[in-house]
Amino acid sequence: MTDSAVHEESRATQAEASTERRLVLDARDLALAGLFGALGIVVPIAFHALGPGMGPIFLPMYLPILALGLLASPSVSAQVGFITPLLSSVLTGMPPLAPPVAILMAFELAALAGIAGAARAARLPLLVACVAGIVASRIAGALALMTIGRALGYDKSVVSYALLSFAMAWPGILLQLTVVPGAVALIERTSILGPRWGKKR
Repeated sequence: MTDSAVHEESRATQAEASTERRLVLDARDLALAGLFGALGIVVPIAFHALGPGMGPIFLPMYLPILALGLLASPSVSAQVGFITPLLSSVLTGMPPLAPPVAILMAFELAALAGIAGAARAARLPLLVACVAGIVASRIAGALALMTIGRALGYDKSVVSYALLSFAMAWPGILLQLTVVPGAVALIERTSILGPRWGKKR
């Protein structure tokens, strides 16, 4: 067998292995989407059981959705992020649809997971991806408030929204910056497939 034939066979083998890995990762994305989407509904129930007002402080729905964004593809993560608060509202009444908190959260969580996933796809470190996702979620929430929120008669000001987002929810943001990347790093270390996007070069 000539050298060119050997190289051609090697490239074909590598391409086949890459395709197989992509298919397995896509299947894992769907499994993670189901798991973390379910956690996005269950975890807030546990926090609310601790007392009223725990949700806006600790942002429990944001934790599994951000983790999903860091582990799975941006498109899958963003879709789950958008659907989860709406489904939770229908199933549990939290967050409420009127005022349209669930709708605003849908855009926030879609941006949180999607941008965090895009940052990981760009080989950025976990913490940087978390920060990018958190900032994007707040921007998406403000834009949704100014457009869809206003159209639905929600008269909360963007300034008060921004202040409340950071002043009241800092414990939840701290959890997103500490617990979530730590948990994701542990999951990736113990996974047979390893990180979806590999390490930053």
